Parts: sequence; structure tokens; C-alpha cells
Amino acid sequence: MDALEERVSREFQVSRREYPGSEEEIALFKNERTELVVKADRLVAHMNARRANLTQVEEGAFTARDMALRALVFEHYPHSRPSPFPWSFSVEPKFQAENGEEG
Repeated sequence: MDALEERVSREFQVSRREYPGSEEEIALFKNERTELVVKADRLVAHMNARRANLTQVEEGAFTARDMALRALVFEHYPHSRPSPFPWSFSVEPKFQAENGEEG
């Protein structure tokens, strides 16, 4: 997460969240609690070691910075499902960019 934070902070506003835990708990990924919140213009990405979640926080066409953040997320998180199981999948809603691109 440190290397990713260094890379994205050159172009985007980045904040870091550290979620609390304890030594006594039983959790699969208790050492991977860091989350980066990366903000472009209309998009925000919540990124951790295993997954990313893109959220559009302001209505309107995506800017060039939004599209760059979207591309970066898809580059680092190439999976199309939130789990390795075949019955769970994720679909990206339709969107429009200021440059005329549609998704």
C-alpha cells in the first residue's frame, strides 16, 4: 500500500485510513487493514490490499482526472468479481466522460 500511495499521491488527493484491530482477534487479513482514499474530481476510490471500490461523488461527466483514476484502479485490480467464487460478480454502471467516451 505504501508504494501505491506514493504513486497515486503525485496526481490525486490521498488520505490513509488505518482500521483498528487487536492481537486476540481471529481474522484472515488482520495485517492488511490499511485503506487509501483517493480523490479525483468526481470519483473517489477506496483501495486496500485486496480490492478497490469506485464511487462517483458528484453528478456529471467524468473528467480526464477521473478517467485516469479509473484506469489506475483497473490496472492494479484486474479482477471483475469481489471474491474468487464464480457466483459473485460486479458490474460497472454506464458513465460518460467529458471527452465523449462512454462506458
